[in-house]
Amino acid sequence: MSKDYLKKFVNYDVDDFDSFHKKAYPNANIRTHNNFKQALKRIEKIYGEPLEDMNLKFLNDPSSLFKKLEASDYSHNTNITTFSQILKLLKIVDFPLNEYNKFQTILNLNMKQNSENREVELKEKLGYLPTLDTLKEILKEKIDEINENTTFADMKSLIILSVLILSVPLKLIQYSKMVIVFGEAESNYIQNFLLEDRNGDYYVKSKDISIKVVDKHLIKVIKIWIDEYNTTKHFFVNNENSKSGMNNKDLRFALATATEEYFEANITNQEIRQIYMKHLMSLDPDFKQKFALSHILGYKDTNVLELHT
Repeated sequence: MSKDYLKKFVNYDVDDFDSFHKKAYPNANIRTHNNFKQALKRIEKIYGEPLEDMNLKFLNDPSSLFKKLEASDYSHNTNITTFSQILKLLKIVDFPLNEYNKFQTILNLNMKQNSENREVELKEKLGYLPTLDTLKEILKEKIDEINENTTFADMKSLIILSVLILSVPLKLIQYSKMVIVFGEAESNYIQNFLLEDRNGDYYVKSKDISIKVVDKHLIKVIKIWIDEYNTTKHFFVNNENSKSGMNNKDLRFALATATEEYFEANITNQEIRQIYMKHLMSLDPDFKQKFALSHILGYKDTNVLELHT
């Protein structure tokens, strides 16, 4: 690397660049700094030598760098992330704009390819995943079979699957540590909670999201779960004596176990959300356009549009 403006960085090691990055982005969170540092460590592994001994050769040509990444054992997504962090490195060392743009072009091309690959994978996946109606039918039958012999473990699986499949499925993090609230939330600091209002209606709430529970089978299983099985203040719990609600990791494991048991397939939260969206699109092919239109008109959701009919 013979470019004069880079001479002072030639002997920088990972920790030096990490420190330089922290000074350049003093308000960034720890995860941001860690992502940057890990990307540089991956560069060291890929080239097989310490950063301070490379003479910054990985900045010579963006195409060669990406080919080097692709030849590694890292996933395509990880390579995209690593390359993105290299662009941050170029920014903090004041890389000339025309040179920086060459790296940006390579990143854009590969991100586009990544997006196209994901679309193909999603179409293939949606071809073999069960339909939402199939999952609902199985669940409702299980809920109708609840009796005095139904175990806590059975109910735990049923309540998790029912909330995700018989209502709008949120991300697992939005159910994490969810508590049960009656009447009104006592604190604005409660992020995720199941609300039973004064009329006896249930709402799943996460920050600004509020979903009214309308499915009769879901209402039934919630009532049984709260009244007969779960005596804690937490909505999703691992056992009868849990002192805290299930976190994201707990929910992911419990969901995998439950889907294997009830559907004979490991269906993830993301796949349930994809199944749900496929169902919406089959009901209303113009849903996407309607959703976009509601935002253009300044409405938060498509329900407001229905009022204008």
